[in-house]
Amino acid sequence: AVVSTQSTGEEKMDDLRDDCPPLQQVYFPSLFRAEEFEEDVEFFFEGDVPEDIKSPALEEYRKQLENDVTRDPVLLIGYMQTMQMALVSGGAMLRPMIVRVLGLKDRYPLGVKALDWPEGFSTTAAKKLYTERLDALELTPKQQNGIITAKRGVFSLNNKLIREVIYSTESRDVLLSMCKKVSIVCLIFMFLAIAYLFYLS
Repeated sequence: AVVSTQSTGEEKMDDLRDDCPPLQQVYFPSLFRAEEFEEDVEFFFEGDVPEDIKSPALEEYRKQLENDVTRDPVLLIGYMQTMQMALVSGGAMLRPMIVRVLGLKDRYPLGVKALDWPEGFSTTAAKKLYTERLDALELTPKQQNGIITAKRGVFSLNNKLIREVIYSTESRDVLLSMCKKVSIVCLIFMFLAIAYLFYLS
């Protein structure tokens, strides 16, 4: 689910930015993490990632994102800012926690690539530049309110995804056959939720 939401948002940014100046202003490929998330998931599942798990919450997420960007591509900012700033704000703090809890020190950065930024990358500078670009956008009041609404929607959708991973019948079935692996993925989801709270603060 994390991989899918990240990749969907990033693909939309690539597709829409040329025809939408506000998206171009907040287009930061250095913050794209879908590929790294995919590598992390493959690492934890040892290349045996289940493909047949249905996710109503993920389908709702995709549908809502599609509806929003069809109505106004600018609303994609609400999705991307939420995802990217959560990772930038909480990633540096959560990465060593995950490494320690899951015993990944000897295999670092495997398992936490999505939270591992390149050498020389400054999360403080990234957040500052992102905020400056957002503040400089020329948006209508309707677009501003739409972005705020989209961000609130992302928070609600993320909560549904987390609950689904932890409590759904599909997850319980998979849990019986690959308990350790699913537990790790659930733990990552909870860490990401914490990262989002860091971003809000």
